[in-house]
Amino acid sequence: MNIRTRTYELIILKALTENQCGITMRGGKFSGEIVMNGKKTYTIRWKISLILLIGVLVCFLGSILGCTMKREAPAYQAKGGVLDIRDHSFDKGGTVPLDGEWRFEWFGAKAGEKAEGFIPVPGTWGATALKDGTRLSDHGRGIYRLTILHRATDGYLAVRLPNLSTAYNLYVNGDLQLSRGVVGGERKLTTPYQLPAIAYLDGQEEKTELTLEVANYHHRTGGIRTGLVMGTLSQIHALRFNLQSQELVVFGALLIIGVYHLGLFVLRRQEWSNLFLALLCIGVACRMGVIGEGMFPHWIPSLTWTFEMRIEYMAFALSTLFGFAYYQRMYSQEISVRWLKLGAAVGIVLALGCLTLPVLQFSRFLAAYQIYVIGLSAVTLFGLALALIRRREGARLAILGAGGLVLTIVNDIFFYNGWMESVNLVSFGLLFLILMNAFAISLRTSRTHDRAEQMSVELTEWNHYLEDRIAKRTEELQNSYEELAESKLGLERMEQSRRQLISNISHDLRTPITLLQGYLEALRDGIIADPQQKDKTLKLMLTKVEGLNGMIQDLFDLSMLESRRIRMNFELAAIRDWRERLRLEYEQELQEKGIAFGCIGPNEEEALETVLVDEHRMDRVFANLIYNAVRHTPRGGSITLRFAVDSKSRQVRIDVIDTGTGILESDLPFIFERFYKNSKSRHSSSGGSGLGLSIAREIVEMHQGSLFAENGTNGGSVFTITLPLFSEEDRKTISS
Repeated sequence: MNIRTRTYELIILKALTENQCGITMRGGKFSGEIVMNGKKTYTIRWKISLILLIGVLVCFLGSILGCTMKREAPAYQAKGGVLDIRDHSFDKGGTVPLDGEWRFEWFGAKAGEKAEGFIPVPGTWGATALKDGTRLSDHGRGIYRLTILHRATDGYLAVRLPNLSTAYNLYVNGDLQLSRGVVGGERKLTTPYQLPAIAYLDGQEEKTELTLEVANYHHRTGGIRTGLVMGTLSQIHALRFNLQSQELVVFGALLIIGVYHLGLFVLRRQEWSNLFLALLCIGVACRMGVIGEGMFPHWIPSLTWTFEMRIEYMAFALSTLFGFAYYQRMYSQEISVRWLKLGAAVGIVLALGCLTLPVLQFSRFLAAYQIYVIGLSAVTLFGLALALIRRREGARLAILGAGGLVLTIVNDIFFYNGWMESVNLVSFGLLFLILMNAFAISLRTSRTHDRAEQMSVELTEWNHYLEDRIAKRTEELQNSYEELAESKLGLERMEQSRRQLISNISHDLRTPITLLQGYLEALRDGIIADPQQKDKTLKLMLTKVEGLNGMIQDLFDLSMLESRRIRMNFELAAIRDWRERLRLEYEQELQEKGIAFGCIGPNEEEALETVLVDEHRMDRVFANLIYNAVRHTPRGGSITLRFAVDSKSRQVRIDVIDTGTGILESDLPFIFERFYKNSKSRHSSSGGSGLGLSIAREIVEMHQGSLFAENGTNGGSVFTITLPLFSEEDRKTISS
């Protein structure tokens, strides 16, 4: 009897014992369906799932449209080369986009090609025209001028400049403020370079003249694709920080996911889909590093503009190929390998063009790259739609993720062609695709069988001895259910512990790492030059590192405790001896701090009762509670350990009582949660990591006890531990 027959035996036996299985004879074979509680348990609610998935896609589409729809007209628009914002307060109204009509002088690449007038900003030269209708080419040199009338302020103002094609000089009130590349009147005199920048203005002036000289002879489009923004120094710095942080988080996520799937491929070489998904993530991350805020040029100042362009276009083409290859491997029956071969050939040709041709030439063929991307995307969506019709596992989530990615690709195509104002969204679309892929993997691994195959196994043999085997099979099925339940519980604990550990690491390690980065950048840039200040900074950095190490150890201990995988060394301990040991350990230390310490109760007879504890682990619990009490108890106060034995419930109650500041009532329900920290929440004895009380509660619960907190009637706080009483006979009974 094969495994499939064995599985059907167990399912049918369970159903027959509950009178919930209908079986009919058709063509000499048994067929039927298992019905429990009047419902088809193994029938997929695919319609409900499809509605939910469509809802997710609609939400994602809404977010895409929110980013890609053209911005509403700003409150202030430049007219005739003048932007009047004298009635605007930066502190109340925030930043102001410098959009509208700028005065403009044009010097084309051809001799004698000149023009003068007003031009809308933002807008590329080839996609816009002067106010009088004069059309411009994308190659030449243009001089933008804008007069800004604003209030005088005590502090500095700033203007954020995005990436401009492809070299520029910015003059503020006639003085050169900053440059990107070298601006020249012809190609050989111009050096392209792109990187966002911030120009600083004197806020005490009420009138600021901006002159922006832009030259482009190396790229297919020139001009100002994205608008400039003006605000206070802090506002512009915050804007830059937000944009850089957003890109860095997405870049790091893509890189980590890519390396993770690359590791999966190394461990399992036959799973080529992992390799292609890894290359897709790494490719999009590389493209993201050279556009937007320009992470790569910041990290590698010697990186040339030409090399950045080659990375951008190559990553654009090859990432599409790797994404298509990923779906072809996942759904090889729906997406023919011939399409993959054709896509690989075209993708390699486009990549070679990026390597061999000048940027001006291969950037002019952007339409070819875009057609290539749209073509492979269409084939992918068609194949996934076919897989959805055939009800392939994970097809709904796959088409949802691919659809979201294609939407962001279309957005970027419109953006780079100058057809609408937007931002780069492909990296976010890829994260959405990966999220859908993760959902699909989770569904495949978490559910055993949510639908049953049509039964086609001959059941004639069952008619002869089915009744004799019902009891035996029912018992086996029950045992299997219990084993599965136990395994499921263990897996859920491990999975929950893993997820919480990752979530906590990403949440609580980012802040100190950012501080360390700031210190290091300050040392690198020479901002901190004084030797004593350097030593102080290094000590601060070392303190942060030590704090990180302590928090990581606490996270590891808490994860082990929550998953019940930590080893406990239980020994019988008399309450009297335990109480005396705690008194000797803390009494002198607390008296030196000016705090009275004492241990009271129980009476001599009850003090002879014993508990089964791991003294090392429980010492950590008391250290946490007592030192937390010390931290919130002033000199002259007191801390008391009160022991009480309840003979009826066979429990010992230990109260840690202090006369300190107490705990806010709003904090009491949450103080045992991991990373919950408040000025008076009394969480953690390990440098404020927010894990101390969580670890303490887990240790107590592993002793079959409980830990809770409340405020004292006369002030202060009371932390209460309850533990079961054990005798030697109890221990022998448990051991046996």
